[in-house]
Amino acid sequence: MNNDQNNNVNNIPNGTVNPQDKFVVQQPTIQPTQVPIQNQQSTVPPVVNNPQQDPNRMVNENLKKVEINNYTPPSKFKIFLLILFFIILIAFVLFLPEITALVKKYQQGGVEYEKEEVITTGKLSCVLETNTKDLDKEYDYTFSFTDSKLTKTKFITVTRGDSTTDTVELDTLASTCEKLNKEVKDLEGITIKCDYQEGKLVESETIELDLIDEEKLSSAFSEAGGILPGYTYQQDIDEIEKNMKVAGYTCKREK
Repeated sequence: MNNDQNNNVNNIPNGTVNPQDKFVVQQPTIQPTQVPIQNQQSTVPPVVNNPQQDPNRMVNENLKKVEINNYTPPSKFKIFLLILFFIILIAFVLFLPEITALVKKYQQGGVEYEKEEVITTGKLSCVLETNTKDLDKEYDYTFSFTDSKLTKTKFITVTRGDSTTDTVELDTLASTCEKLNKEVKDLEGITIKCDYQEGKLVESETIELDLIDEEKLSSAFSEAGGILPGYTYQQDIDEIEKNMKVAGYTCKREK
């Protein structure tokens, strides 16, 4: 019987599970399905290994170049106007009190401008310098006037000679001055002085026009070889000043 059982066991067909055997259930292997990517664009920006080829940097550089090329420096005229504006502004601040005072004065009845004072009684001083090859001369003429009318004259002439040249001409002028002094010594209203030393001659002539005798004075000047000044008593001082300026003198009035 045992033999029958063994035979039965041995006669079990292949593929039949023996209850006594352990078995393992194998799970099926699932292979992943590859889905083809078509026309998909990545939103991740490309990685640029070279910074010089970075498109953002290139755009910024182009913008800078455009700004530099389009920049126009201010003209010299605009700079001048700007400087002038600041100067005027500073001057306005500095002179603000004076400007305020002028505005107030104008509001109270207009601005009163100071007129240049016209001197009608005083002295008119006129000076002139001349130079020649051998002599240098300085003229200092003073005209005294009252109510714009001439009353007195004083003429001072200083003559200098060149020490390296002949002084004959200067000696002649000194001799003429001394002779003129003698001729008018007894005349009223005129005083002449001569000072000659060390190559310098100073001639001083003072005439009180309201006291002199014109005929005697003219005769004395002619006798001495001098020239009588061409000014008369009560002559208009404006006319004298005008003639002196035309002759090249620099004149100034004083009280």
